[in-house]
Amino acid sequence: MITFVGAGPGDLELLTCKGQRRLSSAEVVIYDRLVNPLLLFHCPPNCKFIYVGKQPYQDSIGQAAINQFLLNAHQNADKVVRLKGGDPEIFGRLAEEIAVVQQAVIPFEIIPGITAASGAAAYSGFPLTRRGQAGSVCFMTGYTKQGSFEQLTSLSLQQTICLYMGMESFRQTLPQLLDVFPETTPIALVQWGTYGRQKKVSGTLATIAARLAEHKLQNPAIIIIGAVVAQHTTFDWYERLPLKGQRLLLIASRPPQISELIHYTEQGADLWWHQVGPKRDRRFDEISERYLAEHAFEQIKFIDEAAKAAYQAK
Repeated sequence: MITFVGAGPGDLELLTCKGQRRLSSAEVVIYDRLVNPLLLFHCPPNCKFIYVGKQPYQDSIGQAAINQFLLNAHQNADKVVRLKGGDPEIFGRLAEEIAVVQQAVIPFEIIPGITAASGAAAYSGFPLTRRGQAGSVCFMTGYTKQGSFEQLTSLSLQQTICLYMGMESFRQTLPQLLDVFPETTPIALVQWGTYGRQKKVSGTLATIAARLAEHKLQNPAIIIIGAVVAQHTTFDWYERLPLKGQRLLLIASRPPQISELIHYTEQGADLWWHQVGPKRDRRFDEISERYLAEHAFEQIKFIDEAAKAAYQAK
């Protein structure tokens, strides 16, 4: 059995109960770059991890190779989890991978997840729909090879527009948006939505370019356009959490309990659990090295004396 699981947008607790159960019994997990790797601590000690993350602006694993990983994993394990960020059904190339699995006559199931737009909006303090303002939501890819969005002309101000994968081409997209919608239309760009490192830049179509030049957001980010965005200052609960924005590196000689991680993340902290010493779970050595290379942490906390001694001995 291959289970396609939506990992959610980042916050550990936004994984579904069913997805967590599949991870807790998995023999192989094939996971993407935008999956929070702390979720792998749900997996049993004998589970094998296969990273297939696609790095922006770099040569990375192609879709054909990922498809082959799926087939190979099924030959060697009964319980394979394909872990994808957000909801795999929304811009997750799910159909391509299912087609390969079906052709090989491999049983599979799909466990949806919370998609990036929903998570980022909720953690930015505004709804995606609201009576009298937005009666529908449109999920669109913000990236096209032609750089043109002909479907924009069919959209309405009575809906919320969510552009995925749109940061790289936003300079080309913005003039097209201004051709269709008033300059006063609210817009928000949310980077690393639902993580403690979440950043939000908001304004109108007329002011957002200057705001972006000031704050310099990068991928991964979601672009949300519509009247509901104006609510973000009124209901911005996430920014008020006591540890919001704190970058915390927890160093231990052992794997964590999920409850230990949640103690910090539910207060808004951005964290990584780094294991050192002979009793560490060595499956996480490569994961930790990669994660620490991509993300900076301002505070260090030692969980036990053995970890402190091992870390200082390096």
